[in-house]
Amino acid sequence: MAMYCGLCLLLAIPVSRKFDWSAAWGGIDQLARATSDPQWLAHASGILGLWIALWWCYFVVGWGLLGATPGKWAVGLRITDYRQRYPIGPTRALLRLAAYCVSSMTFEWGHMLMLIRYDKRTLHDILAGTRVVRKSAKAVPVEPEFESAFDVELNSNSEQET
Repeated sequence: MAMYCGLCLLLAIPVSRKFDWSAAWGGIDQLARATSDPQWLAHASGILGLWIALWWCYFVVGWGLLGATPGKWAVGLRITDYRQRYPIGPTRALLRLAAYCVSSMTFEWGHMLMLIRYDKRTLHDILAGTRVVRKSAKAVPVEPEFESAFDVELNSNSEQET
């Protein structure tokens, strides 16, 4: 995470150098004028887009392909799916990340669910069908798979027929 934050900081330095920081203290009109510069706005938008893409990649690769982000790995945690398999795969990791955004947008109530639930799962874990467990817990390692919605539908239909 520290490397990720450092990279984002390095990407933001050119934006901060082009911004007229005295406008931040001069009132809303000066700030609006400074931020409406097309060159600065294009640069800032590109940096924001790159930051969001890196953020999504960090979590999708960490959760979906490795089973944990570096912070969770360091404290001995991993993310498993509802069948206790890890890593959870990129599709479920994207779903968990989208649900994580929902948890954050509910003024952190989605994260606070772990305090009142018996299984200590948060809103994003419930929505994505995942759970955070200790590495010592029994889990089945699987190869990451790239399932499409069509594959999931075929698998569920074949299970119903048997």
